Amino acid sequence: MEIKNKLPKDIAKALGSWLRGLVKFTPLPMFVAILAPLVSGVFLILQLWIFSKIVSGIVIDHLIISDLYQQIFIFMFLYLLRYTTIYLGDMAGIFASENIKYHIRQLLFYRIWNQGPQWTKVRISGEIAASIIDQVEVLDGFFSKYIPVVINAIVLPIVFSIFILLFDKIIGILLLVTIPLIPLFMALIGFGAEEASKKHLRSFSRLSGFFADRVRGLDTLKMYGREEAELIYLKQVCDSLRHSTLDVLKIAFISSAVLEFFASLGVASVALYIGLNFLGFLNSNNTLVLQTGLFFLLMAPEIYFPLRQMALHYHDRAAARAASDNIRNIFDGLPDLNQNFKVIDEILNDEINFEEFNSTSIKLSIRNLDLCYEGNSNFVLKNINLDILPGQHVCLLGPSGVGKTSLLEAIVGLRNYAGNISLNNIDSKLWPKKYLRMQTCLIGQNPYVFEGTIAENIMIGNPYATHKDLLDAAKKSLVLDFTNDLKNGLDTILGKNGRGLSRGQVQRISIARLFLRNPSLILLDEPTAHLDVVTELRLIDEIISFSQNKTLLIVTHSKQVSERFSIRWFLEKNLISDI
Repeated sequence: MEIKNKLPKDIAKALGSWLRGLVKFTPLPMFVAILAPLVSGVFLILQLWIFSKIVSGIVIDHLIISDLYQQIFIFMFLYLLRYTTIYLGDMAGIFASENIKYHIRQLLFYRIWNQGPQWTKVRISGEIAASIIDQVEVLDGFFSKYIPVVINAIVLPIVFSIFILLFDKIIGILLLVTIPLIPLFMALIGFGAEEASKKHLRSFSRLSGFFADRVRGLDTLKMYGREEAELIYLKQVCDSLRHSTLDVLKIAFISSAVLEFFASLGVASVALYIGLNFLGFLNSNNTLVLQTGLFFLLMAPEIYFPLRQMALHYHDRAAARAASDNIRNIFDGLPDLNQNFKVIDEILNDEINFEEFNSTSIKLSIRNLDLCYEGNSNFVLKNINLDILPGQHVCLLGPSGVGKTSLLEAIVGLRNYAGNISLNNIDSKLWPKKYLRMQTCLIGQNPYVFEGTIAENIMIGNPYATHKDLLDAAKKSLVLDFTNDLKNGLDTILGKNGRGLSRGQVQRISIARLFLRNPSLILLDEPTAHLDVVTELRLIDEIISFSQNKTLLIVTHSKQVSERFSIRWFLEKNLISDI
């Protein structure tokens, strides 16, 4: 269900429909969570009636405790049944909520996975993380509390009032008149609550994105003396979050005050009527006895209790709708609830066996390739055509910004494009991603190094590689040249994003990952950009040796590297020509 370019009313309607549609992921627990309060309401009526009978027996009939053992036992039994039912309903609501949140996060992660790295590059990572973790968590109260409570608040007060109306018309009418006033005023307050929640969540996302971005670029800020200016701006963002939080709390207090006012008014009206009836001040043919009067008096606050619960959790509805709208904005639409979860599980949990596929060199053909950057209509590449035969090694040169990196990313499906890219005469979009990743390997200009040891970072290339394979890959990639000087060698622990290593050393680790794989098509983007000439030539010779009987396309600005290749192309102004 994609929600784009809709009017506000349509969006609000779609958000509500999407939230209700999430219930299908856990129908049975949700049914139990909704049914439990209704069943407990039946037990409550019986329990209060028995209690009124016990009190009447003691006060009016002067019975002793031994005469009331049966009623007391029934009362205690109903009490246990009622709270057991409530407990089961709460547990079912929690289970349903956790299950729904799991499915939402899975859908959102699949959206990120499916959109690819180009989609995430133009978005704030802190906002994406906050939406998947924090804003999905906001939906918890909506499913575990609000939905069961709101159905409870709609059904029980009306049923209770009609039940009382059968015994006493005046009390029943008093209740039926005051009960609708509470939802009416709650709805009016709810409009402000939803807007306040949206503002609060926007402030929270803004702070998350801002803080993550500034922490990532802290070194740059310190070098340019921008710490104080950024701290002032951070204070402004935090103040915005503080004010939006207080706005939400103000509305919560107002809604509670409105509910308590009308609930107290209703209970007081019933109590006044019962009191005047007992004192004989009312000319009524329906004179109450202690048992019925006490029963009505005890039932009056219980009739308003579901409405109190609804008021308590009413902000959960506003927060859930605001969180859903924020997710919609960040992810360019809400995820499709009809998505096949079996397919998602296979994609997200797919483990590749690097030994199961016999590698052969690949023929690469590109026809009429047009490529734009995300969110930009200007062409990076237009009408590109090329053919690389199986086993050929090709060096691609050209000025910076002409689209060489984008071309490599499009070949392995990391960038959207128009036209046709075929591998062994099969459209690359038709290749199962598992085999496309197995048969191709792209090493970019800025490879990512994770926190962990150097060995663990190399093993990302093939988690099933042996220690001998690891050492062989580290040797060929010249990683051992610098790890032999480290105290812990390959077991040296790296900081975030390779902190502690030079860019050239990080580049060699990424090449070591390549040597642990057995791809048929190798795509390299400036693999020796940060190396000295001697190390550069040693590494490129190892790459060429490894790439025997494989198809290799390498992008470089290095004259020394390009001279190692007999086939050299030059890309400029959307034209590829031989050198």
